[in-house]
Amino acid sequence: MPPLLETSQKKAQQPVWIEIQLNHLLHNLQEVKRLAGPDTAIMSVIKANAYGHGLAQIAKSLEGRVNYFGVSSVAEALALKELDLSTSIFLFGRYFPQELPLILMDGITLTVSSFDEAQEISAASSSLNRITKVHIKVDTGMGRMGIPFRDTMKQIEKISGLPHLELEGIYTHFPTAEAEDDFALRQLADFSLLIEALQKKGITFRYRHAANSSGILRFKETSMNLVRPGLMLYGISSSPLSREFANLKPVLSLKSRINFMKTIRTGESVGYGRTFTADKTTRIAILPIGYSHGYPWNASGKSSCLFHGKNFRIAGHVSMDYLAVDLGDEPANPGEEIILLGSNGDVQIRAEDLAAWASTIPYEIMTGLASHLPRFYL
Repeated sequence: MPPLLETSQKKAQQPVWIEIQLNHLLHNLQEVKRLAGPDTAIMSVIKANAYGHGLAQIAKSLEGRVNYFGVSSVAEALALKELDLSTSIFLFGRYFPQELPLILMDGITLTVSSFDEAQEISAASSSLNRITKVHIKVDTGMGRMGIPFRDTMKQIEKISGLPHLELEGIYTHFPTAEAEDDFALRQLADFSLLIEALQKKGITFRYRHAANSSGILRFKETSMNLVRPGLMLYGISSSPLSREFANLKPVLSLKSRINFMKTIRTGESVGYGRTFTADKTTRIAILPIGYSHGYPWNASGKSSCLFHGKNFRIAGHVSMDYLAVDLGDEPANPGEEIILLGSNGDVQIRAEDLAAWASTIPYEIMTGLASHLPRFYL
């Protein structure tokens, strides 16, 4: 059976599913490369199940097109190793001591946030007779992991003397890259001065990086030579600059089928709390999706969906396993498809829209989509 026909038949059997447009993913990667410049390396951030898009399939699609895959947990790093891909793997997060021998044997590039941590990696690498690549993280203002900026020169000089380590990279992270303030500019200036000071002492790094998706759009800093796109890869705007300077295409669509149809009359209500009461006779479509699937409860009473190329509002509270849609007098039948994220003709609902309705951020929308939902890669 042809793959497209098989996929179509499998989708027809699903009450709720996700579609991933891989051609949109590759389009967005080209936009990143255009903005970053031809000589800039790319670390594709695919942590959190590739922002809900599916770790394995996204990695396979980007294989050979980027320099690094960035993940946040040891479990994600090891899952990528099982795919036997050639692209290097970078671990943003901190490991637990019992995990260190395993990740060293698998050749994963590690973040170093202190001299003690570097010493631990050096000793373990020595016992395994391995050289471990590390990127030193500098805390210029994020306030999480990383060597505090005031201590960096002293600690990095000590780290550079440790055996069995290859100081491949140095990086920092912006807490306000999308904001119109000077804080990120000060971070970048401090970080650039640090790199220059280290160079004078003969300590250099193959990769120097600071820019996430928003940073790629805001900063053209010549001393950096690697960028770390996350949201941009998936076609989601990280800031107003995204739509101004980048032609991004959303990669993910969330769809459901009408499970049940009913007609309610004026004064009758739908859902918990009776927050939706009909002001006229209307047709209600029940969808078998709710907050257990990742559709945000906080969007109750504010969000909409797409049906027959038109917008229709979600009626009442989002339930654990159901949504109600006010279709008015629109003809509809059980089994028909409704789009909760995605496009239909000229109308579209983006992750940014659903996040605004739910008073949250697109990151939470995407990473909150349940892993048990079937994903179809087109």
